[in-house]
Amino acid sequence: MSNSLPAATFPRPSSGASNIARSFSEVTSGIRDRARSGQPVRRNSQNAGGAEVALWRAHNMFSATEHNARMRAAEEFDHETKLPGKRNGALGAIGLEVLRLMLRMRGRKTGRLDLSYQQIADKIHRSRSAVGEALDRLKKCGFLDWIRRCQPIEDALPDEQQTEQIPNAYILLQPPTVRECVRRMLRRPSEFVRAVAEKLARQKKIDTATVDDVIAEVQNLELRALLAKVRLSVDSANPLSGQTEAL
Repeated sequence: MSNSLPAATFPRPSSGASNIARSFSEVTSGIRDRARSGQPVRRNSQNAGGAEVALWRAHNMFSATEHNARMRAAEEFDHETKLPGKRNGALGAIGLEVLRLMLRMRGRKTGRLDLSYQQIADKIHRSRSAVGEALDRLKKCGFLDWIRRCQPIEDALPDEQQTEQIPNAYILLQPPTVRECVRRMLRRPSEFVRAVAEKLARQKKIDTATVDDVIAEVQNLELRALLAKVRLSVDSANPLSGQTEAL
């Protein structure tokens, strides 16, 4: 199968979509829109050091080989979604520049990725508005999402601002078609093949397991000791010679 990606279609949101749509931060935090607190931070901002740490580890940490494959797949996606007579695809040239920067700037050991709009604009030599539009396209197409964050201001007086906005925490994602393209580029087995292989491995382990292997797999120490005792009792009652000891 070719690595080419099918052209994506983007359905227009229904009139009630705004009432049911939920942000990424809302899903991860379980908190819906709240009334503004009066502090100069954006709605639904979370305290730094929360959900983003685990999400960075889960989504932003991958090998250099996958790094390159993701970028190539994104470029193919943009090419395949370019309509006749149009200069750019769904991501656009600036969207690809932003994604390339995000991939390069993620923390290799922690997955940390929290650039400000201005940092992104400075690094790719684009305007803040162009960066904002590019981020929106990346999010719409499923390549990126983020969590708005804030942090307390140290030594703030009671009548002063208590919290401040800090850069978003960005999460690197993959649309299904791109994920499949990356898998083929890296020659990884599909989910179906992997599931079958795991099932066969489990069955083989069960078929070849000894009594000692089964007991050793028990996590509960007391239960493991009890099973070992029962096994010794059974072995003593049924010796290898086939004859029980005379009473």
